[in-house]
Amino acid sequence: MIKMRKRKFNGTLLVLAKLGEEDGISMLRLQELTGIRNWSTLNNAVKTLKELGFVEEEITEGPPVKRIIKLTSKGYKAAKLAQELLKLAGLL
Repeated sequence: MIKMRKRKFNGTLLVLAKLGEEDGISMLRLQELTGIRNWSTLNNAVKTLKELGFVEEEITEGPPVKRIIKLTSKGYKAAKLAQELLKLAGLL
């Protein structure tokens, strides 16, 4: 079981939900969609989702080099659930 603080969980859940709306996007676009301004916070959320097997990333050849974040099949299912949860909580 992965231990997460509430705020980290909320950010990770938001990243997952937004990827469900627009998959295969750059980190910059993900930052725009989520409103998470702190790069460290965004990177940690993506790292957590990778560890859980919900996303994978692809590094494009540049210039400019981009990190493209994509949902896995497991991630698609989780993204739909995250969207529902955030809607119920009034956060999406």
